[in-house]
Amino acid sequence: MKTTSKYLLCFGQEPTELMLMPDFRVVLCEYLVGAKGVYLWVEQSPVTSRKAITRQFVVARPGKSVPENYEYIDSAVDPFGSRAHHVFQLPVKTGSRNQAPFSRILPQSPGTPAPVHPAPGRRI
Repeated sequence: MKTTSKYLLCFGQEPTELMLMPDFRVVLCEYLVGAKGVYLWVEQSPVTSRKAITRQFVVARPGKSVPENYEYIDSAVDPFGSRAHHVFQLPVKTGSRNQAPFSRILPQSPGTPAPVHPAPGRRI
């Protein structure tokens, strides 16, 4: 069984951590004008806390440098602001167990309110 989940990526220096299943696949990256945010749609098996893995994504604007080992995922364009937002996945950390708690970021299903993210510079 597979499902597609929508995740909001935060802007700024800090990457957005997502708890995903090992078989995840990014199927769409899009800037939503109404929400003024970049969203990832991810296909994966249903999320369970025991099997979930942490992956980090960062949004970069054109001209912003990112390390060479960041993996380019896709670009999202704001059609009215004429801005592009480029999404990169950070390399997987090996040998450490610094995964975020499972309940920190969950998929947003249709008809549910958008997740609340802290202001830049604030931690949950």
